[in-house]
Amino acid sequence: MEHQKHTKKLIAAILVCIMAAIQLTGCASSTSNAMTPMSVDLLKVGKADAIVLQTGDNTMVIDTGEEDDGEELVDFLTSKGVSHVDVLIITHFDQDHVGGADTLIESMDVEQIYIPAYEGMHTEYFDFLCALEGKGITPTPLTQSVRFPFGDAEVLVEPPTSYEIASDTVENDNNFSLITTVVHGQNRLVFMGDAEKQRIRQWLDSGTAADCDFLKVPHHGVYNTALEDLLNATTPEYAAICSSSKHPAAPETLELLKQHGAEIFETKDGNITVISNGSKLELHQKRK
Repeated sequence: MEHQKHTKKLIAAILVCIMAAIQLTGCASSTSNAMTPMSVDLLKVGKADAIVLQTGDNTMVIDTGEEDDGEELVDFLTSKGVSHVDVLIITHFDQDHVGGADTLIESMDVEQIYIPAYEGMHTEYFDFLCALEGKGITPTPLTQSVRFPFGDAEVLVEPPTSYEIASDTVENDNNFSLITTVVHGQNRLVFMGDAEKQRIRQWLDSGTAADCDFLKVPHHGVYNTALEDLLNATTPEYAAICSSSKHPAAPETLELLKQHGAEIFETKDGNITVISNGSKLELHQKRK
């Protein structure tokens, strides 16, 4: 009988050790599977887009501001220890989105470039093409969506369904904007370029729009009648607008964002930094 009691105690002790080991293994596994944080910086470069995403050793740039903003973008990347850009996305060929691309390409190694599949008409676009030729880089014009990993995140870049220009349209660059969605763990971030109402409604009809945590508001906060549908579909917790003191977001846009409960940030007030740990976002703004 005494032997049986001893055996039972020994078995119980072994089971306790096994359970403790399992718990420790689970904790170690959870720690090892923790996501690498991702940062998003929206630079204060006036009424223009220059956005840098980083996670681990990976760097992606969405738009490059105007011609004079190229050096500021390169200086920012250099200050972060970046000399190699894995992905550059030019959403469309307006001067305030492609303007600094030639400086970036001439200053750093840029591995993959995604562009919309149409031809620009501004000097900055042709400077961009010359820089590409000088570095022997062939960009990828998008006629279909593309997905790719970005560290622990996944990126979806969506082009418009058509690049046809209506005969009565003078300029259609904004509605050719590439729309980029970045999913990092539980966080979804959407970058709308300069999409106007035609492009917004086209994207909403595509079926890929979903609730997001962060929205880069399209077209510098200019109001249009499709914005309410966009906000109904995406319900962002945070909204960032690339604006300037001279060209701030429209009051109607700001009011609409407030009505939908979004916390609003504008680059006119300074660089905006978004930090994702895979489960939540933190936003900071360095006022300058």
